[in-house]
Order: sequence, then structure tokens, then C-alpha cells
Amino acid sequence: MTASFQALQEVADRVLNTAIEQAIFGAAPLTIVKSPPGAGKTFLVECASAVATDKPAMRVVVVTPGVSQLYDVVDRLLGYSLPRLELAHAKFRSLPDMLADRITASSGWAETLNVGPGVVVTNAHLLASYLHKLRPGTFDLMIVDEAYQLAASDFMPISDLATRIMMVGDPGQLNPVISADTSNLEASKHKIHWSAPAYVLDRFPETPIFELPVTRRLLPDTSNMIQASFYPDLSFQSIVDPCDRRLRFAVSGMEPAIDQALDAIARGASLVAITVPGGAPAHEEADLAVAAVMAKVADRLLVRQAEWVGQRRLTEADIGCIDPHVIAGGAISDQLRQCGRDKIRVETVERWQGLQTPVSIVRHPLSLAGSPTAFDLEAGRWCVSLSRHQLGCIIVGRESIASVIRDYVHSCDTVAAGARDATWLGYRAHRTIWNVLAEQGRIFAL
Repeated sequence: MTASFQALQEVADRVLNTAIEQAIFGAAPLTIVKSPPGAGKTFLVECASAVATDKPAMRVVVVTPGVSQLYDVVDRLLGYSLPRLELAHAKFRSLPDMLADRITASSGWAETLNVGPGVVVTNAHLLASYLHKLRPGTFDLMIVDEAYQLAASDFMPISDLATRIMMVGDPGQLNPVISADTSNLEASKHKIHWSAPAYVLDRFPETPIFELPVTRRLLPDTSNMIQASFYPDLSFQSIVDPCDRRLRFAVSGMEPAIDQALDAIARGASLVAITVPGGAPAHEEADLAVAAVMAKVADRLLVRQAEWVGQRRLTEADIGCIDPHVIAGGAISDQLRQCGRDKIRVETVERWQGLQTPVSIVRHPLSLAGSPTAFDLEAGRWCVSLSRHQLGCIIVGRESIASVIRDYVHSCDTVAAGARDATWLGYRAHRTIWNVLAEQGRIFAL
């Protein structure tokens, strides 16, 4: 690690340590930690849990928005010598294979949970469903992981279960899923449809905030684009040494555009794009031509024997495909099966949030027929898509993306006066990313 990266690392460690100290021992009962992608949010949750259960001997509850997230947290916490570690999930659920025989889960809330210092990991909805069995102050510390994915309406009912609260999350990624029209709520005093941290800061702006200043996942060139496009209010830098994240191929390229894009990654460009001629087919939910190119990119990575220099030769498990839509993702899976690469993971953006992979292949959400919708332009969804990779990300879409961005006309009457216009912010992020890729010669046309 170079001296500059080492200095950034030391600053980041100090911020992390101070945030934990203030959350556990500080005067304020609630602390918020904002984090960019790959900054070590889960590591912070682990450290806070370990510190709180040591000399303070606290009863800690780690709350996640979803179930898969709580399993990941438990998997990580099993590596610590905690006085007690317990998992509570719904009665109908079974432990995933990675936790089988490693921990005994409580199906629902058991009376024997939370006795003495230790950690209970659960999700917000289960905790709320057992409020009749829990009293205010049941826990000494509540740590809300991925807090920006948790709606304030889901957080408020459980907020008094702990005397101290620490929220940890990424403000640039997907907002909570709300299955109702929230337009009118933007004009209300209590914006309960906002994420829990955003709601708290709106109501209590003096709440202590700590900002993690680095990303430990993204290479500097990707980090710079992501920060400028999605995090104007959160300054961070990459502390990844490009010398430790090099991609090398044992076999030379021969496919136009596809191998050129892969070779660009090997030369140090960690974010590139490939465009397919023409526009997306009208009235079709899946673009088979784009799906075929995405499968071909994955196949070429393996045929050319891609290697993470100093680490290992890449396998199907090291490649992930990301598509905003389930049906379009299914077309990618079909194409991968046809070329014998069925072990490559294909998921929607929501499923990929919080995960990482050495190489990601992403379908551009503006590779479509007609005008983009708010869903297509949503900034958080695009941010997640472009921030999962450790070595390289290949965006695949139609050449019409440039004209879709150029010709887009934004309607200004879709949000309440003075409210944050997420669709416009997403459009600006799309425009910025695509313009940078074009200016730097990172778009390869088939």
C-alpha cells in the first residue's frame, strides 16, 4: 500500500473508531454512519457489536431490513468470541446452508433470548411482530444495518426497544420499497416513507453523523465516477491499490468490441461499456440480442482464462450478471445455459445490493424502446449496479442509449413542490456516467 493510501486508511480507521465510541459511550442516544459502497459497513457492525458486549456488557440487537442480510451478519459475527450470539427469524424459515450446524436459530421470539450481555440478530419486521412481548429498553444498543433500506414507518415502532441506537447505511443506494403512492406524503411533516436515517435527520438535524471517507472495494477510476454521480454530499476516495486488482488473460482476444472491452479492463479501466447496434425491440420485455452479448462476455472471460493477478484464475462463481428486470434476467440465464455457463449468478439489482463480485456484467437500464420511466432512471438502482465489482464492470446495452439520454425531456410536475426529485437526479447520474465513458474511449461498439 502506498503512503497516500496508508494515510487514507488511517483516517478511515479513526472515523470508524470514533463512530463506535460515540454510539456506545457518547451523549447522543442516536448516531448515524453514512457509508459509500464497499467502505466496510458490515465490518463496522461487527466491531461495534464486539466492543459493546465487552466491558460495557451490553445487550445488543442488530436489526436488518431483510432476512438474507441478517444471515450474512450472523455469518460474520460467528468469527468473534462474543459472550452470546443468537439469531431470530420467522417460524416458517430454515437456516441457509452456510449457517447450518453453526448456530441454533429461534423461530419467532423466544423468552430465553437476550439474557445477559450478547447479540441478537433479527430483521425489523420480526421484531415489530413481537412488540407485545418486548418492553421499551429491552436492549442497551440497537444497531440498524443497511439503515437506508429501512423505511421510517418500519423503524419507528421498534425505535424505543433500545436506549441507544446506531444506524449504518449507504445513502446512495436503493430506497426502501413502499407499496403505496407516497406523493402526498412529501408534503407532510412526518415523511414516514423516507429511509429511517433520512427521516431522523429531517426531524432532528443535530443528530451526530459520521461519514466513512473511503471505499475498500472500488478501484480509483470507478470510485471517482460513482462519487461524482451519486454522492455529491459524501466525499470519499478509493484506498484500493490498482497493483492489487489487476486482471490478466492467458489467451489473446479475437472478438470485436467484446475482447476490446475486456482488454481495456486488463489495462486498468475498471468500468467499460459495450453497445449493440440499433435500438431495443419494441413491445418485448427481454432484449435477446443484449442478453446474448452479456452471456458472450461472461464466456469470453472464462475462455480467455481470466486471472486475478496474484490471487486466482476466475471461475463462474467470480462473475455476476445484473439486470433491473426479472424477465430480462431470465433471458440472460437462458443464454448462459446455452453456452454451458449456468453457474454464473444472474439477479436483479435488489438481490445484488450489499454483495460484491470480482467481475460484474450489467445491462444498461436505458437500453429500451421509448422514453425511460422513473424506474429506469432511479439513481440508487444504477448506483448499486455499478458498484458491485472488485476488478471490472462491463455495461451492455443498445447504441440508442446515447440518444435516449440526449432526447430525454423531464416532467417537473411529478413531485411535490420543494421535494427531492429522485428521477431527475437519476437522469443526471446516467448522463454523467455515459458522457465520461464516451470521453475516455471506454464505449466499444459491436
